[in-house]
Amino acid sequence: MNPTTGPEPRDHFQRIPYEPATDGRVEMHSGLSRHYPTLHGNLVAAPGYSREVGVIMCHPASNFLSHFLLRAFAGAGIPAMGLNTRYASNEPALIMERAAFDLGTGVRWMTDELGFEKVVLLGFSGGGSLASFYQSQAENPTVTQTPAGDPARFADAKLRPADGLLLVGAHPGRARVLRHWIDGAVVDEADPYATDPDLDLYAPGRTVPLDREWVARYRDAQLARMRRIDAWALGQLDELNRVGASDRGFVVHRTVGDPRFVDTTLDPSDREAGSMYGDPAAANTAAGGLARFVTVRSWLSTWSVDHTHADALTDLSNVTAPALVMSLLGDQAAFAEDSRLMRDALPGEAELIEMRNLNHYLVDQPGGLDDVVSRLTGWSRRTVTDDRAEEASA
Repeated sequence: MNPTTGPEPRDHFQRIPYEPATDGRVEMHSGLSRHYPTLHGNLVAAPGYSREVGVIMCHPASNFLSHFLLRAFAGAGIPAMGLNTRYASNEPALIMERAAFDLGTGVRWMTDELGFEKVVLLGFSGGGSLASFYQSQAENPTVTQTPAGDPARFADAKLRPADGLLLVGAHPGRARVLRHWIDGAVVDEADPYATDPDLDLYAPGRTVPLDREWVARYRDAQLARMRRIDAWALGQLDELNRVGASDRGFVVHRTVGDPRFVDTTLDPSDREAGSMYGDPAAANTAAGGLARFVTVRSWLSTWSVDHTHADALTDLSNVTAPALVMSLLGDQAAFAEDSRLMRDALPGEAELIEMRNLNHYLVDQPGGLDDVVSRLTGWSRRTVTDDRAEEASA
């Protein structure tokens, strides 16, 4: 037993049925997933836990069942559940609209099956834009189809809005991230080595701080590359519809090329030079970069800056639930300006907390983890549970 927080938290594995797509396309090769559609969750809670408020965390495609924040929240007295979408370990097929439906299934499970009176949605890293998209559509459902034209009727889904929204170390959207990370030097999508040497971020001899006029040209080249892929994907979508094909996979090469990785005077913060992967030049051509393997339908839903619906800077303007944005200023993945823009996108007096020197995963920063969780749980109790007492006394 922990003397300061009571009994040690325990894992409670959840098997949550969900409604799969009925369009006849095969999104995943696993027969188990297709024939027994089940989302997996892990509620971490101490014995005898309160059901006044619970936290749910979800990422579009990463496994959050053992996220480091779950046990920390539970140890501080607020149970927390990590939820995996149907796209966990299947990122190339990710459709953000369906991932949002999965998150909605998890929110309902927290209230209807686990008995929580209130639910706080915590968007960490890439979960931030998913949480923002979900909350926006739960409060004000407007989306009726995916960017590829497939049905996604949020009004019919009757999503339960969360009672509070926490954005921690979050970025405003996968498309916005890729727009800033994609290598602007690439001139031929079929040949990752065909580049404009003048736009090579990692060219030998390139010095920092980077010339700001060069950065502006590089940013323009990045956006132009994104839109070239958009145009190709839209053309392929027409071809898929013409021939009756389900989808088409492709590779997006060189996607770890943000000038902020090498020049810390751009969007200054407490971070060190480098990327969340380590050496950004090596990661740029590795297998695990952003959007490396993707499909036409997934690209338009997830990575296209001009077509995705999962854009926090747009979605958050529709969110009226209490919200808190927490920036980790040592972060090499979600930058300080991201958090400030998300706070500004929220209506009203949304709170922004900037945590000095903390990195994206709080690696080797146990004191930072305690501070983060103390602030988040304190806000949740003050903002989400205390208002119930105010309503009762009104």
